[in-house]
Amino acid sequence: MSNITQKVMASVLVIYLARKATGPTALKCYILLLSLWGMGRLVWVSKIVENFSTVAQSGVLAVGNFMLVAVEHAHISVQLTLAVILVAGVWLLLDLARAAAPRARLAA
Repeated sequence: MSNITQKVMASVLVIYLARKATGPTALKCYILLLSLWGMGRLVWVSKIVENFSTVAQSGVLAVGNFMLVAVEHAHISVQLTLAVILVAGVWLLLDLARAAAPRARLAA
């Protein structure tokens, strides 16, 4: 491969990677990861897991009630972060479903 070919191909690779890193799905991943990190900074995760494991022994209805009360009594910043996590997660699942769906083929 000549020197000019290597330079052109390196430029093409950089452009390709930049487009992938700033694409809509990548941005949704960044939002989700940042929100999860923020949630970890806002709440005491070990206490939530400890309380959840205690409540889980009481059955499904107790778990549902625990989740509802926990979100209801959480600080507004935690509620907003949770909403962002849910929206970004649903967006990513839709992207995943769209990517996994079989594509229609044109008749040859």
